[in-house]
Amino acid sequence: MDIRYPVMPKEESREVWRAIRKVFVEVWDPIGVMADPEWPRDEYDGYIGRVFELLVTGGSDKEIIEYLEWAVGCMGMDGSRRSLKDVTAALRQIKWNGKP
Repeated sequence: MDIRYPVMPKEESREVWRAIRKVFVEVWDPIGVMADPEWPRDEYDGYIGRVFELLVTGGSDKEIIEYLEWAVGCMGMDGSRRSLKDVTAALRQIKWNGKP
């Protein structure tokens, strides 16, 4: 599958990446560790790339939710801690130039 990303300056893509991390830390946190300020903030970074891809290529909320459900399953969690609709809504608030 050949995915075409919109043209985005490097710094802007880094900002989007950081914004996704912030949502993962503040809203998603499926294993419930982010309340501990000593816990590394990069705990969920391995899942950012696919969410970034879905966001910038116009992926649907359903696709994002299905991916997050898969990710939660990979972590061995049941996914009941947070509403994935809330997480998706927070991700949709991320702004960048050329947003679909």
